Amino acid sequence: MSKVKDLRDFDSLFELMDHFTTEEVCEEYLATIRWNGKPTCPYCESEKVKVLNGTTKRLKCYGCKKQFGVKVGTIFHDTKISLRKWFIAVYIITAHKKGISSHQLSRDLKVTQKTAWFMLHRVREAYNQNAEMFSDEVEIDETYIGGKESNKHAHKRTPGTQGRSTKTKTAILGILNRNGNVYASPVLDTKRTTILPILLDKIERGSTVYTDEYRPYRSLAKDFIHDFVKHNTAEYVKGLAHTNNIEGFWAILKRGIIGIYHQISSKHLFRYVNEFSFRYNNRKISDASKFDVALTNAVNKRLDYKTLVHG
Repeated sequence: MSKVKDLRDFDSLFELMDHFTTEEVCEEYLATIRWNGKPTCPYCESEKVKVLNGTTKRLKCYGCKKQFGVKVGTIFHDTKISLRKWFIAVYIITAHKKGISSHQLSRDLKVTQKTAWFMLHRVREAYNQNAEMFSDEVEIDETYIGGKESNKHAHKRTPGTQGRSTKTKTAILGILNRNGNVYASPVLDTKRTTILPILLDKIERGSTVYTDEYRPYRSLAKDFIHDFVKHNTAEYVKGLAHTNNIEGFWAILKRGIIGIYHQISSKHLFRYVNEFSFRYNNRKISDASKFDVALTNAVNKRLDYKTLVHG
């Protein structure tokens, strides 16, 4: 079985399609990404595994006696779509800077829009953010996703939705290491009791944090070196204090939602946030490397349609 060092580096979608010409080639590549030459049972994690003879490449575990293929337990589990189409989808979704709609993906892959929508969410499942601690210089900010009340007809407007209200919008809390990664997640509200535990869990004590003048951030001074700018007085930079980097990420997220997806339900918002966070955190590597990272994350993550729709 091939090793990770033997993986190809694709410079374009054309090269990827030119290489993955058969299902067997795709399965071999996924096996290399997943096991690196040492297959492990997805059911009991035993390494007592043997490749079975036959036209369909199956493996048998001599620990739990079960048979399995390379797709078992991944986002490709039980799929009727060929891995070749899946690999094209993963490459397109990962490489497109602001995402791709399910309607466009369905035309590109020649599948139904419903299938393309499900494929998109399964790939987003591979984008789930890993737990990591932020340190050094960290920017913190929040944003809100939802339609503007001023764009609605007068009889459809909800009163009292100005500012940081979550009556008709969903709040997202963001943490960003300068010149590093971002972590973003929808939250129920932006009260101190909601956001402070998240910040204490994600940021190392003693780090320098920069925020705006929002009052719940004032308590950060107990555990961090805290400095802030006053946006309500048009102060956007004060020495090293600013939140321009995290606001740049918000701009990318919102441009993608407005220009590509148009409308997102609060139920699935976290998946879209994960998608944009993944692209931002891997922005400095090639599209081929992002493709490999996405495939690596796709193992041991399964999402069926019932779970996606009903939760």
